[in-house]
Amino acid sequence: LEMHVGEATDAVSVLGDRDKVSQIVLNLLSNALKFTAGPGTVSVTFAPHPTEPLVMEIAVRDTGAGIPTEKLEVIFEPFVQLGRDLASTHEGTGLGLSISRDLARGMGGDLTVASVAGEGSTFILSLRRA
Repeated sequence: LEMHVGEATDAVSVLGDRDKVSQIVLNLLSNALKFTAGPGTVSVTFAPHPTEPLVMEIAVRDTGAGIPTEKLEVIFEPFVQLGRDLASTHEGTGLGLSISRDLARGMGGDLTVASVAGEGSTFILSLRRA
């Protein structure tokens, strides 16, 4: 697990509920660890959005299985679990990403994903600066 904090972010606050932001980040970390087989890497980055100066991003990246392009939006729907079969060892109900995106949007932010199957995923929580 690696943690990276971008330059000039040591005194930055974002608009959002502390408990809800924690819930989202913990869900993203849990998923990243669950779907990244060893040896693998999970990293967290907190940095300004590259083109929107009033937005900060918390990105959770992993080197896990990744998500096929055609499934990227489906994973945010309730009860969707990719790769779930009878032999699966992954627990959960498929509600974490749906709830997390709803919480992010309820705080005026968003939760997005970029992924390549077989290479890993990056989930980005975007929130406005306070």
